Amino acid sequence: MKSKKLLASSMAMALLCFLSFMYWYEWSASALSPSEVEDYLAKIEAQSHEPGGRHDLSALRTFLEADDGEPIYTVNMYSFQTVADYPEGSGFGGSGPDAYERFSSVMIPLMIRRGSHPIYGSNWVDRANSKWDRIVIVRYRSRRDLVDIFATDAFADASLHKWASLRGHDRMLVQALHIPDGRYAILFLALIAGFVTYGVGTRAKRRQHQAGTG
Repeated sequence: MKSKKLLASSMAMALLCFLSFMYWYEWSASALSPSEVEDYLAKIEAQSHEPGGRHDLSALRTFLEADDGEPIYTVNMYSFQTVADYPEGSGFGGSGPDAYERFSSVMIPLMIRRGSHPIYGSNWVDRANSKWDRIVIVRYRSRRDLVDIFATDAFADASLHKWASLRGHDRMLVQALHIPDGRYAILFLALIAGFVTYGVGTRAKRRQHQAGTG
């Protein structure tokens, strides 16, 4: 009996953790207000633009003013320098991919803290049909989360590594339905089936016990 109670409480806790995560992950922000847009743009404009913070502020304003509070995806195409193009005296070196990994080591924690993360990445692209070295798709929980990253000093400083790494870069901003990997859907369905089976089995045993003692 104790083991059954422990199993039931463990499953309930797991479900609660899952629902809490989904609420955080799928959290829908209110759209940015005009004053918030101005505040964020002012913070970003005040950042040092040598070498960080290289934003097209006019395009960024248009993007933020169209905010609807829903998730946004960036589809990024990168081509890398053979040797990272750091400014003289920066103290850094290595290849373009090396420099981009330095940028990623800062960027990914900033994203995760805001419910955002890469959903697809490729380190190999068929060069016979593409000029790009890497394609990365990133899911941001909202435009608010994206611009909140841009406004951090950590992002502005890490931009040194991003721009040193790149020979070329293109990006599309899209809103879309994220269709998860089928393996995760199967895992989720298996967990649901486990809960249902456990519940049905428990009720059947309870009825049998009641019938035997009645």
